[in-house]
Amino acid sequence: MSSVSAPAQAAAAPAASLQRGIVKMVLSGCAIIVRGQPRGGPPPERQINLSNIRAGAMARRAAQAQPDSKDTPDEPYAFQAREFLRKKLIGKEVCFTVEIKTALGREYGIVYLGRDTTGENLADSLVNEGLATVRREGIRGNNPDQARLCELEDQSRASKKGLWSEGGGTQSVRDLKYTIENPRNFVDSLHQKPINAIIEHVRDGSVVRALLLPDYYLVTVMLSGVKCPTFKREADAKFFTESRLLQRDVQIILESCPNQIILGTIMHPNGNITELLLKEGFARCVDWSMAVYTQGADKLRSAEKSAKERKVRIWKDYVAPTANMDQKDRQFVAKVMQVLNADAMVVKLNSGELKTITCPAFGPPELRESPSGCKRTIIPCLGTVLMNDIKMIWSKGRVSSGQCQLGESYPHPQQWTVKSAAQAQNAGILAASAPKKAPSSHRNWLCRDERP
Repeated sequence: MSSVSAPAQAAAAPAASLQRGIVKMVLSGCAIIVRGQPRGGPPPERQINLSNIRAGAMARRAAQAQPDSKDTPDEPYAFQAREFLRKKLIGKEVCFTVEIKTALGREYGIVYLGRDTTGENLADSLVNEGLATVRREGIRGNNPDQARLCELEDQSRASKKGLWSEGGGTQSVRDLKYTIENPRNFVDSLHQKPINAIIEHVRDGSVVRALLLPDYYLVTVMLSGVKCPTFKREADAKFFTESRLLQRDVQIILESCPNQIILGTIMHPNGNITELLLKEGFARCVDWSMAVYTQGADKLRSAEKSAKERKVRIWKDYVAPTANMDQKDRQFVAKVMQVLNADAMVVKLNSGELKTITCPAFGPPELRESPSGCKRTIIPCLGTVLMNDIKMIWSKGRVSSGQCQLGESYPHPQQWTVKSAAQAQNAGILAASAPKKAPSSHRNWLCRDERP
C-alpha cells in the first residue's frame, strides 16, 4: 500500500492555518491535487496527502525505457478508494490544514469537503468505509484525530467492510488494458455508439487519455474535427479542457482510427467540448478529421466562425481574407488556360496575369467500399477516374470564357465560383456521375489561391 503518513524526518508545519482550493484531480485514495482560482491563466497547483492513513496504490504501467520492468496492478480496493474520492471531490471546493511538510516538499494534512471544518472529513470517511487503513505506528495518545480514526477502523473491521471483507479484496482489482491489438477493429466494433468513460489525463486541449468502461481499456483519443495550438496558448487550451473534463464521467463516440490514431467526440452533460473549444477560440477546424465527426460538421464551422468574428484568443489578430479586397478583385472576367483538376484551373486575366482558382461546389470522392467490401477508404482526389471525368468536362470548352466570382462563404483559403455564359457547368458536372457534392469537411482539401 502507498503510505500517506509523514516520514520520520519531516518537521511539523509552523501553523495549521485553514486553506482552500478546488480539487483538480484525485491521485489515489489518500492524495489529491488542488488548484487555485484562475487569474489570467492556469492557476497554481499543489498536492495534499491525507495524514495518518494509507490507501492502496493505483496500477502503474511499466517504464517503456526499461524492458525488464513489468506493469504493476492495483492493490486491493485502490481503485474503489480513488473513485470514492473522485465522485465526491472533482471540481468541488475543499478546505484543508497542512500538519506536516517534508524536506522534499510533500504536504500532509486534513481535508474537509466545503469551505470550513464543519464539512465531511475525508480521511474519516475512507476509514469508515474500509477503503483505507490507519497508520498506527505514529499515534500519539493526546491526538483526538488519530484516536477517532482508530475507532472508525475498528468499526469497519467488525463490519467487514472493504479491505476487511472476506477474500482479501482480490475481486476489486481491475484488469487494466493499456494497449489494443487492433485499434481499427476495436473502433469499428463499437459502431459509433456512445461508451461510458472517465477522462484520466489531458495531454493538450484536443487530446485526452480515457478509461473506457466497463472493460477498463485505457486509450488515447483525439477530438475529431479540431486541433488546439501546441505553443503560446497551449496551456490555456489544456486548462480549459482539464477544468471541464479531467476525471469526469463522460460518454465517448469513437468515430474512426486512421493510422492508429483514435478519433472521437466526447459528450458531457454540460455540452460538447469540441464545439466549446472552437467557440471560445482555443482551437481551429481540421478538415481531414472533420470528415468523421458525427455531430454535424456545420456546427463546428459555425462555432469557429463565431470565434473569428469576436476575435478571441487564437483569432485575436484574424482578418477575413475578403476584408481588404477591392470589388473589382472579387469579380472579374477571365479565360480558362489550363484545367489542373476537377475543381481547379488556371485562368488568364485581362491584364495577362495567370491565376490559379478552385471551385467550392464540389470536392474529392467520399468514402467508398474497397473491392473486397471489408474496408472503407477515402479515394484520393488526384488521379482517380471520377476526377478525370470532371476534368474532361472542363476541358471541352464549356467554360472557355467565364466570370469568376469570389465565394465569400469560404473565408480561408480563397475559393471561387466559375460561371459560363450558360451558367450551367456546375449543374452539368454534378450530374455527370462524378463525385457527389462535397460535404463541408472536404471542400477545402485541395483549395488554394496561388499565383504561378
